[in-house]
Amino acid sequence: MDWHELKKSMNFPSQYSSRTKNLLALEKILDGSLYDHIRYPFFKTCAGDGSYIPINKRRPSVRTHLCNVVVDDTVSLLFSASHWPSIHIQKETENEDCEIEAKIRKICFDLNLPSLMEQAAVMGAVGSVAILVQAIENELVIELKRTCFLEPTFSLLDPRKLVYVREQYIVDADGLKKAGFGEFPDGNYWFTRDFTEFETIWYEPIPVEYNTDKNINLIRDEARCTQHELGVVPIVWIKNLPSADPNAPDGKSTFSAGIDAMIDADYLLSQTVRGLRYSSDPTMVLSVDEYQISNGLTSSFTKDASHAIALPQGSDAKLLEINGTGAAAALNMWQALRSLALEAMHGNRTHGDRVSAAQSGRAMELMCLGLTWLVGRLRRSYGDCGLISVIKLIALITQKFPDLQIAGHTYGPLQAKNISLVWPAWFEPTFGDMQTIANAVQSAKSSGVVSMETAVRMMKPATHVQHVAEEIKKILTDNDLS
Repeated sequence: MDWHELKKSMNFPSQYSSRTKNLLALEKILDGSLYDHIRYPFFKTCAGDGSYIPINKRRPSVRTHLCNVVVDDTVSLLFSASHWPSIHIQKETENEDCEIEAKIRKICFDLNLPSLMEQAAVMGAVGSVAILVQAIENELVIELKRTCFLEPTFSLLDPRKLVYVREQYIVDADGLKKAGFGEFPDGNYWFTRDFTEFETIWYEPIPVEYNTDKNINLIRDEARCTQHELGVVPIVWIKNLPSADPNAPDGKSTFSAGIDAMIDADYLLSQTVRGLRYSSDPTMVLSVDEYQISNGLTSSFTKDASHAIALPQGSDAKLLEINGTGAAAALNMWQALRSLALEAMHGNRTHGDRVSAAQSGRAMELMCLGLTWLVGRLRRSYGDCGLISVIKLIALITQKFPDLQIAGHTYGPLQAKNISLVWPAWFEPTFGDMQTIANAVQSAKSSGVVSMETAVRMMKPATHVQHVAEEIKKILTDNDLS
């Protein structure tokens, strides 16, 4: 069974669009529930009426989660503790604005942006993710939004600029009550909310069964509508990877190329495990018409060494046994499927147990070349188009609301222009790497082919210097003291 057939068997509300259904199906792969809608477990081969249950109608008993492995590996190299980028803000005089950088860096960690961006990269692996930044009761609030229930509209002049986002999904009466909408009759309702460049518009919930078109007869909920007057939609829309259609609202999924191989591997391993269990407890075949117990009634026999079976003279009994060659072939096929899936998704195909000694950072990078290439593309999506856009939106909100509280602190209006990200090395350098870098930098500096600033920047992978200008001042101060 391939991904196309499995997706057709999933149950989603018929009112949802094909795009919403596709994103919801991809989310099931990330949370591991892609087989939960299949009724029968894998070990059950016959239904209650004795009919045979095909393999594609049974849930796999073994799940490899190869797609999740690739997503976790990419996110770890993207926004983990040792891979969080340094935020640099340059003045018009081409000098670093250390004061604003310090404020932005403190805001990022007060808002727990590293963890939030890490979660955004996981959610966005299906194709896209949205980050909502707004001021609620004079407090800055950042919220991640699933794009399966969002419909964006981009500017015709600038395809990267959002002009309108509609949030719409089905919720029941109990959900509306918990959200503070009051009492509603039992049933399903459309929840609708619009984000525009100047306001956030809430609408009264509309019953699903009474409205064939979910976008007509919408009534504004004036009590909940708010004006922000930012001039931009307070949402940062991040496309995961470049897709074939640049105007599509979603990018390419990180793991879509390996889904079919993962499903095939799940069923292959499930069948292999079932075969190994069968070989440990084979079925007995008796060459008589029926097996009679002592009271003369037919009954199923007990497959146990402690139970002896008495057969009429001339009868025969055999065990249906299998050898282990099939299991070995299945495991070889599993290795081929794993390699194929990881290669298609640009995942890490190396095995840690095959590394006999400590490797340098450069050697590790070459071993994981496909993975680093993939994360390099994601750095543009979630760094240049994601993190920088979030910082600019926060700065814009502080200019509109100077007394805004950010994690309990007031920073006043922030001017965040000329923002750039400096990403760390893919892998931490070893002592040998640092010694090699230091010797190269010292040789280049003594030869006069590089400046002091360039030398400091060359040493950044080993020293983790935040501000080059400040580091140069410290070096000159130490030289004067000595």
